[in-house]
Amino acid sequence: MSFSWQTLDDGYRAQIKLDLPAGAVVYTCNSTMVKLDPLPPLKRGLLNFGDFSSANVIVAGSGEKYLLAGAVTAFRSLTMLRAVYEQNRLSFIEVWQPEIKKGEKPEEMVILEGADWRKLLCDYADIAAKKMGVPPINSRKNVTGYCSWYYYYKDVTQANMLENVDALAANRSPYAAEYIQIDDGYQTFQGDWLDQCDSWPTPVKEVAEKITASGMKAGIWTMPTSASTASRVHREHPDWFVKDENGETAVLPGWSPAPDNLWGCLDATNPEVREHIANVFKTFRSWGFTYFKLDGLYFGLQKGRRCDPDATTVSAFRLLLKTIREAVPDALIMGCSEPFLPCLGLIDNARVSNDTSRYYSEHGTRGAIQMGCNILDAFRISLSNFFTFDRWFRADPDVIMARQDNAFYSRNEAKLSVLAAIMTGVAFTSDHLGTINPDRNALLAKAQNIRMRDVMPLHASPNFWPREFEGTVEGKRAVALVNDTEKALTWKMADIGMDETCFDLLDDRKFFHEITLEPHDVVLLVSSGSK
Repeated sequence: MSFSWQTLDDGYRAQIKLDLPAGAVVYTCNSTMVKLDPLPPLKRGLLNFGDFSSANVIVAGSGEKYLLAGAVTAFRSLTMLRAVYEQNRLSFIEVWQPEIKKGEKPEEMVILEGADWRKLLCDYADIAAKKMGVPPINSRKNVTGYCSWYYYYKDVTQANMLENVDALAANRSPYAAEYIQIDDGYQTFQGDWLDQCDSWPTPVKEVAEKITASGMKAGIWTMPTSASTASRVHREHPDWFVKDENGETAVLPGWSPAPDNLWGCLDATNPEVREHIANVFKTFRSWGFTYFKLDGLYFGLQKGRRCDPDATTVSAFRLLLKTIREAVPDALIMGCSEPFLPCLGLIDNARVSNDTSRYYSEHGTRGAIQMGCNILDAFRISLSNFFTFDRWFRADPDVIMARQDNAFYSRNEAKLSVLAAIMTGVAFTSDHLGTINPDRNALLAKAQNIRMRDVMPLHASPNFWPREFEGTVEGKRAVALVNDTEKALTWKMADIGMDETCFDLLDDRKFFHEITLEPHDVVLLVSSGSK
């Protein structure tokens, strides 16, 4: 199937005509950067007729007939897609590349057709990985680590961090963190990454030395695309920032309190900016840091005037990431809140979820945390990106929530968080290993030691949040079941393609013929012969 591009004032557009059965549904993959009435990637419940937007790739179809349209490069523009209904039937997919200008080559697209929408997404991811130059991904063992955010948040102090370093060093069994990452809170202002606030009197270099002396690897949080208008870097170098139509720093509201709340985007097309960013990361690397979390990356796609008038938001964004990659070539780089495609080939790990929290779902937040920041949604969003796992990067589902203190979830609900780490192979936590009880610490060990590979939804329509997932554990078929409802659910082993007798790896228990899960419980099943 082919299509032709139209060059318009707002980029390149194209239409892909569809010939699909009535009742065809849509799988949308959205990121923070999609502003065309975005929907969540998967949605439980019936969808109303309407137009559905997506980033990078979209799948439409039903039964055994599906069509995938997706961008496989992102060197100069993001690609937005929209499935459009006419007379209550899917009619066409609209493709939009907003930053491709007249005379330029559009980003490459693929159209795939087949009977299995899940396989189409995996094939698409393989093609994009090759086009974007993703190096071979080493996923032999799960990545483990600690960050302070989901225990202390912004209020973390140096004393808090050192207390946890000591606890992590003293409690290496059954869970052992490989990395300890200093999180948001050590710096004076967003953007001043080498300047420390009063609650961090000891240089972070010495903290890194303590971490490495304890047998672990030091990591640090930054937000390298941005700086607040209150930062020293903005006060001293206002010319380093992307400008609005009035020649002022173009700003977006950030999540920090005033006066640190208005964030400008560093202009990576300015050689001085690249030199500055390279110096920050080379300095951290010289201090012993080998893990870098790059947060808020979507702020790096700020529109406005740059030094290089031929640059786009995407080309400038990739230039900044390339600068960091070259500054710390031997470090592990994790992207967060990132547009996936433009990051490919330049980062190692990528967060594939929204924020998690100390709550299971929005129903339990008591208004304390915005909707979407919870264990259940973090799991759902992570698993909706199953086709990216170990193809585009090591997928990070955000931190594991297992502890019993400073937490608002049950042990069964914590198992869902642990399952996300088992399915992705990245098992960071914010739990305090000095206070966690043995039963909850054993859950962390499950996330460290078990890996479910080749994960994909089982028996799922692409527009529903799945409750069943299939994959392998140590080369043997495995099925994960998730009861995200408020009532007990029962599955027969034969219906999920498992032996009559199965073993649950999460709670070390056997089930025969069928399995009933209480609300908010999960299992990871292998045949009993696998134990």
